[in-house]
Amino acid sequence: MRAASLVLLLGAAFACGHVPQDLWAKTWKYARAWGVDPYLVAAVVWVESGYCPGAVGRAGEVGLGQFMPGTWARTTGAPVEWRSHPDWALWATAKHLRELWEATRDWRLALAAYNAGLGAVRRGAIPASTQRYVERVLSVYRAWRRG
Repeated sequence: MRAASLVLLLGAAFACGHVPQDLWAKTWKYARAWGVDPYLVAAVVWVESGYCPGAVGRAGEVGLGQFMPGTWARTTGAPVEWRSHPDWALWATAKHLRELWEATRDWRLALAAYNAGLGAVRRGAIPASTQRYVERVLSVYRAWRRG
């Protein structure tokens, strides 16, 4: 049991800073299931966590998609402890991006809402840090689309 836990932790650690083939395949699977460009989902995950399933942000966001507890609950209905699970996190990232696109009908605004919240976008109160976030995601997206 202890060895198995160590292997799981080390496996997650190896995912940080590069995209393992299994996570790339899962990104495509869940993105397609939600009708979102897989390269866009991958770019969000890269910018959010560097594809590190155990990533924890300063504000308490967790996992590949860096979900806060409330957003996770609204998006998935799953226990917050599951935010670090790669399958759940990739599925939730794709689903949440789809929901934000449906709410805004604009990918730049959807990305801004992913970072700052839909309320901020609807109020037109998009912080400069969020604008930089959107540009970082789109830069990674364009680079990966080009190959």
